[in-house]
Amino acid sequence: MMTVMSKSSRRLSVIVCILALSSISAWPQVPKPTPTTGTSTVPERPAQSTPEITASDVESFLDGLVPAQLQREDIAGAVIVVVKDGKVLVSKGYGYADVQKRTPVSPDATLFRPGSISKTFTWTAVMQLVEQGKLDLDRDINDYLDFQVPHTFGRPVTLRNLMTHTAGFEEVIKDLMVDRADDLPSLQAFIKTHEPKQIYAPGTIPAYSNYGADLAGYIVQHVSGVPFEQYIQRNVFGPLGMTRATFVQPLPDSLKPMMSNGYAVASDDAKPFELVPPEPAPDGSLSVTGENMARFMIAHLQNGRYGDTRILQQQSAEMMHARQFGMDPAVNGMAFGFYEESRNGLRIIGHGGDLSYFHSDMHLVLEKGLGFFVSYNSTGKGELDPRSGLWQEFLNRYFPFSEPPTGAAEKKPVEAILGKYLSSRRAQTTIMKSLWLVLAEPSVSQAEDGTIQVDSMKDFAGQPKHWHQVGGMKFREDNGQELLVFKPDASGRMQMFTEDPIEIYQRVGWTENKTVWSMALGFVTLVFGLTLLLWPVAALLRHHYNRPLALSSSQRRLRLLVKLSCAIELAALIAFAAILVYGFSNLSLFNERLDPWLRCLQVLFVIGLIDAIAMIYACFRLWRTSSRGIWTTIYSAGLVLASLVFIWIVVSGSIVQLSLKY
Repeated sequence: MMTVMSKSSRRLSVIVCILALSSISAWPQVPKPTPTTGTSTVPERPAQSTPEITASDVESFLDGLVPAQLQREDIAGAVIVVVKDGKVLVSKGYGYADVQKRTPVSPDATLFRPGSISKTFTWTAVMQLVEQGKLDLDRDINDYLDFQVPHTFGRPVTLRNLMTHTAGFEEVIKDLMVDRADDLPSLQAFIKTHEPKQIYAPGTIPAYSNYGADLAGYIVQHVSGVPFEQYIQRNVFGPLGMTRATFVQPLPDSLKPMMSNGYAVASDDAKPFELVPPEPAPDGSLSVTGENMARFMIAHLQNGRYGDTRILQQQSAEMMHARQFGMDPAVNGMAFGFYEESRNGLRIIGHGGDLSYFHSDMHLVLEKGLGFFVSYNSTGKGELDPRSGLWQEFLNRYFPFSEPPTGAAEKKPVEAILGKYLSSRRAQTTIMKSLWLVLAEPSVSQAEDGTIQVDSMKDFAGQPKHWHQVGGMKFREDNGQELLVFKPDASGRMQMFTEDPIEIYQRVGWTENKTVWSMALGFVTLVFGLTLLLWPVAALLRHHYNRPLALSSSQRRLRLLVKLSCAIELAALIAFAAILVYGFSNLSLFNERLDPWLRCLQVLFVIGLIDAIAMIYACFRLWRTSSRGIWTTIYSAGLVLASLVFIWIVVSGSIVQLSLKY
């Protein structure tokens, strides 16, 4: 899911343009769970002396680490709140909310944008209506809507599916961000016009969905009869005394002066307030102070109670925090809205959130009554992940552990798991399908020492992680806690489960293989590009050596047709790649105003398909009626093959279709 953290440079070659997208590291509304390990395989902590979690010790720990993070990563500011046993232990701001004005971050007077952490408020509202008997977690959501979600796989979508991200929706990015407040659609309008297709049967495959959270928010609004933002204000913010929190966009006048600026890096200019459709956005439009987030964390850590008030009954809160769905007992699963991120011998639930410039994490250690919230107001250089590093160091300090030695695991052949995998969170039927094939395909390989590697999984130093077998098709990170589990599905397709429960990875065949796609795009670009480039060069050489072409009028027309076809097909690919590259650096590009241009591009691709067929015919005729030398044969065969590959790219990539839902 989405704004780019690192900007890809624009290239003339389509293959370079598309491959440049592989450098994208995150997008908004995408939670970034801390690398974790499942509860069933977590070793016990050793009995040893560890620092006590006191306000002074935690503050000293944070003071020694966070300022260095901000400086190293060129981040403007951060807010951190730690709660323990129903009280705020530490609440601190670091750096600046406004670099130019030198306005310091204040935990109680500076608003941050926690992105997808907003969803936990939406899920809390759902659980409130469940305990009131107004919603049923296992009932068809169509019973609560004024439109119908189709039963694509013969079974209904339920609230349980929405809250565990198993509704089966494919990924969509259209209208993920907008530049102008006037472009913000209402929640009702957005839900009805942006419904993605289901690509999995409900309750079977986790695939994180922003739309699913927005749909749940609309159900809250429709069933309660109260606008979503008002419902949250009355039933969550109000009881908790969260007077400096809102889902409203743009901000109310009373809160605007408190809003922290967002930055790509602190040394650059501040960015405008980010607008997240719809208005309000149950999936990610929250603006809140650190101090107000402390109240929400305390309420959940105390199973719905904050002081003398309750936002949830204890049974409802316990149900919400319990594991509800997982692909394998060895790795983390989903609670209701929260995801498990257990490690260091502790069961931890939480949520992360990202907008273009704000990056946040919330962690709840239920058994310890401990909550940890951090939010940075800048993307930073992207060399490190400050959130994950900070949280891991915190755990290592106060909950150290050592992994006990494991017995020699039975070594099984790993050939069955090697290859490329595609995230279940992807576009599969939209015109953006091809993007996922080059963006979200980690590769599993075997190292010389017998361990396996996943090219997209690196440690905090940026080095590839190694994983050793610990039994069956389970692999543990060397000198770490993370697990990878491989298991075939019912059809025999290999799946990879990580400690991130919001998605899985499915091994792809050659038609969806990133390497195959890269080679196909490179081959088409090379053949068509060289054909056009060498056309004038050959003409100049013939003129220089006085060697005119001896072609009939029909052969000249066929030859011109080949050149025009190459130009049209290459132009279509370059234009599509340029839109993708620019769009993922400027997500607000993907909206209805782009639709006419996409239609024009699709027309160009249709012309390209027709020209590709015509070029195959022209090449064959030219080959039949002219000299059949070896170079002529190779050139003609290359053009024919490139035309066939172009047709395959367009059809397999679902580029030409009536729908512009993406």
